[in-house]
Amino acid sequence: MDRLMKTYTGRLLFLFMMIFHCTTVASAQTSTVLPLQPEKLNYAREVEQEAISKKDTLLMAEAYYLYGKVYLAARDYLKSKNYFIKSLRIVEQRSRFDKASRIYIQLAKLEIVQSNKTKALENAHLALFYAHNGSKRLIVASYQTIGNAYVVICHDSLVNNRKHPLQDSLFYYCNLCERMAYELKDTLTMAAVSIDLGDVYRFQRNPKAFQYYQTALDLYKALGHKYNQARMIQQLGLTYLRFNQPDKGYTLLQESEKRYKALQIREFYNEKIFAEAYMEYFQQKRDWQNAFEQSLQVQNYTYNQLIADRDGAVSRLSVEFETEKKEVLLKSQQRELALGQQNQRTQRQFLVVLSALLLGTLVASTAFYRISRKNQRLSGRNAALVQEQNHRVKNNLQLVSSLLSLQSNRLTDESAKNAVEDSQRRIEVMSLLQRKLYDGDALVTVQVANFVQELTEMVLETFEMKPIETVYQIPATLQLSADYAMRVGLIVNELVTNSCKYAFPGHPDPILHLAVTLEKGRFHLRVTDNGKGFMASQSPSKSFGMRLIQIQVEQLYGTYQFDNQNGMSFEMTFNLIPDFSRWS
Repeated sequence: MDRLMKTYTGRLLFLFMMIFHCTTVASAQTSTVLPLQPEKLNYAREVEQEAISKKDTLLMAEAYYLYGKVYLAARDYLKSKNYFIKSLRIVEQRSRFDKASRIYIQLAKLEIVQSNKTKALENAHLALFYAHNGSKRLIVASYQTIGNAYVVICHDSLVNNRKHPLQDSLFYYCNLCERMAYELKDTLTMAAVSIDLGDVYRFQRNPKAFQYYQTALDLYKALGHKYNQARMIQQLGLTYLRFNQPDKGYTLLQESEKRYKALQIREFYNEKIFAEAYMEYFQQKRDWQNAFEQSLQVQNYTYNQLIADRDGAVSRLSVEFETEKKEVLLKSQQRELALGQQNQRTQRQFLVVLSALLLGTLVASTAFYRISRKNQRLSGRNAALVQEQNHRVKNNLQLVSSLLSLQSNRLTDESAKNAVEDSQRRIEVMSLLQRKLYDGDALVTVQVANFVQELTEMVLETFEMKPIETVYQIPATLQLSADYAMRVGLIVNELVTNSCKYAFPGHPDPILHLAVTLEKGRFHLRVTDNGKGFMASQSPSKSFGMRLIQIQVEQLYGTYQFDNQNGMSFEMTFNLIPDFSRWS
C-alpha cells in the first residue's frame, strides 16, 4: 500500500509541475528551425543554373525534384510540395513516367509524415502505376511506399491491438517488397522494409520487432551507413522501452545519441524523439523530476514546430490561394475569348447565309436554324464555365478553411487560436456564398433571406449558443449580386460573432434580430441583440472585426451607425445599382 501511495503521489507531483510550468515554456524558449542540408541545396542550385543556361526543361524538373527533397528533409512541407508539383508537371508533359513515379513516391512520403492517409495511399498507387514503365527497383520502391502508407492508416489499430480492415494489405505489400528486394539484392530496400515491419511489430508489442530492427542494423553496418546505424540503435532502444525494459532501452539510446553527436548531426525531429524517449524512461523509473525536465524539452520542440508552421504556412497559403484564383480567372477569360472569336466566325458565316437568301427561302431558313442551334450550345458552354469557376473557388475556400482548422487544433495559445478561428469563420462566409452560387441556378445572384439565415445559424452553432430566439425580417424574394452578398455576409458574420462573444454568455433570455429592407434602390440592414452593449474598452474602432465592418461599408459606399442603448444595435444603408439586384 505504501509503495502504491508513493507512486500515486509521484504522478500527482509530476502533473502539478507540468501544469505550473506549461504557461511559461512558450515565452522562455527560442525558436528552433530544422536547417537545410547545405551541400544538397548547393547541388540543387547548380543543377538549376545549368538547366537555365541550357534551356533544358527536363533538367529544370530535376532541379525542382532536388529542391523538393531538400525542403522535405527540412520539414518545410509546403515549399517541398510546391517544388515536387512543378517537377511533376514538366515530366508528365514530356511523358517521362519513370521520373513521375519517383516524384509520386516523394509526394506520398510527404503526405505520410503529415498523416494525410488517403492522399498518401493515392500518391503511392500512382507511383506504382507509373513505375511499371520503369525499372524493377522503382517498382520495389513503390511497393515500399504503399506499405508505409498502410502503416500510417493502420497505426491506431496496431497500437490498440485491434485488427484494421486494411491490415492484410499492409503485410501483403511489405512482404512483397521484402521478397523482391532480396531477389534484386537491393540492400537499402531490404533494410527499409525491415524497418517498416519492425515498426508494425513494435506497435503490436510483438518481439519480432527486435529481429527486424537488428536485421536493418546489420545491413546498414555492411553498407557502412553510420547515420542509419545510429537511427536503428535508437529504434531498438525505443522498442525496449515499449516492452517496459527501461535499462536496456536507456543504454541503447545513450549509444545512439553518442553516435549522432560523433557525426555532428543535429536534427529537430530527432532531438524531439530523444527527449520523448528519455521522458518515458524516467517515467518508467519513477524519476519524476527528470521526467518533468524532459517533458519541458518536448514542449519546447512542439512549440517551436508550431511557431515555424504558423509563420510560414498561413502566408504561403494566402499566396497560393490568390495565385490559384488568378489562374482560374485567367483560364476562364481565355476560354471566353475563344468563345467570342468562335462567335464572330459564326456571325460572318451568318452574313454569308443572309446574302444567300436571294437564292431561296428554303436555303436561308435551313442555315438560320443551324446557326441558332450552335448559339444555344455556346450559351450552354458559357454557363458551364461559370459553374466550373464557382466550383473551383468553392473547393479552394474549403481547402483554406480545413488548413486553418488543422492549424487551430495545433495551437495552444488561446489568443492565436481565437484569431485563427475568426479567420476560419470569415473564410466559411465566402465558402457559403460560393456554395449558394454553385448550387443555385442564378449563377451570379444569391437569395438574401436564405443566405443570411444559414450564415447566422452557422455562427450560432459554432459558439454552441442554441437555443436563442432569432427573429428574421427579410423579404423572401430579395436577391443580391455576389459582390454585395459577400460584403453583407462578412458584416453579419462579425456582428453575430460579437453578440455570441459578449452579449449572450450568461444572458437568461438572449434575442437576436435581423431585418433587411429594400426601398427605391436603397438597401437597409439592421442587426440588434438584447445584450449589455459595448463597454468603454470595446470601442468599435479598436477591434479588427469592427475595422473589417468599416472597410466593407466603405467599399459599398454606404453609411452605418451603432446604438448602445438596451443592447447592441447596428444599422447600415447603401445604394444598389439596379442591374445588380432583382425584386419581384
